[in-house]
Amino acid sequence: MISKKSILTIIALLLVFFNSGAYSQQKIKDFYLSNLKEDGSRDWEVNGDEALIGEENIDIENMTANYYLKEDTILITSDKARMNKNSMDVTLQDNVHIENEEGATLETDSLNWEREKNHIETKDNVKTTRDSMQITAKGLSADTEMKKADFEEDVEVTFADMESGDVTTATCSGPLEIEYNKGKAVFNKDVVITNKQGKMYSDKATLFFDTEAKALIKVVSEGNVKIIRENNVTFSQKATYLGKEEKIILEGKPRIMYFPEEGEEVKFPF
Repeated sequence: MISKKSILTIIALLLVFFNSGAYSQQKIKDFYLSNLKEDGSRDWEVNGDEALIGEENIDIENMTANYYLKEDTILITSDKARMNKNSMDVTLQDNVHIENEEGATLETDSLNWEREKNHIETKDNVKTTRDSMQITAKGLSADTEMKKADFEEDVEVTFADMESGDVTTATCSGPLEIEYNKGKAVFNKDVVITNKQGKMYSDKATLFFDTEAKALIKVVSEGNVKIIRENNVTFSQKATYLGKEEKIILEGKPRIMYFPEEGEEVKFPF
């Protein structure tokens, strides 16, 4: 909620902006607007090369915004931005970039930022990076810190295990539901997970990772599971891949098909 002090600050600024008429438009060079919390600490601040002040919105060129949270500061930049003067919500356009103090980033072509709800959303293609994880997708709904996010379609995730150096790639039609603080990512529909062990196909897969060690803990795949490893294919209804042990546990009528190479002698244990 915007504090009384902040409201008075904004009103004072707007009186300057509108001194030529209640509904006139004015162009401001080197635009700056800020908001303070009840305790006097900074809540957010917005800078721009130029701003066009309208009746309901402020259109900003080359916007830079800082959003101050208790344990983090979010930097938001874009070529163009429109700020609603009542809600202070912002619509960002062209070369949208979000970054926090730890270096996590988000890039997209457009973004809606609901400041009071701490929520961001876009229908465009997005690319995010955090630690050793990179995600690309079409469409996103998330909190500003990206602790919890839903990626809507055409999802691809690459995850590098910092202990082993192995890279795991996961794709799905979507959505991908990720809770970073819990170290959990749920892939839905047409899931394909690829690493040095082979390829695992399924209807749904849940990836668990250690956010401190940046290591893959396990992957649980469910529904029409197919695993391709070298010259054999395994089928089951559920498969659990344990990252540290590099072990796969199959459940639900597992069966294997073995395709020997040409000239290879097959020996059966009976």
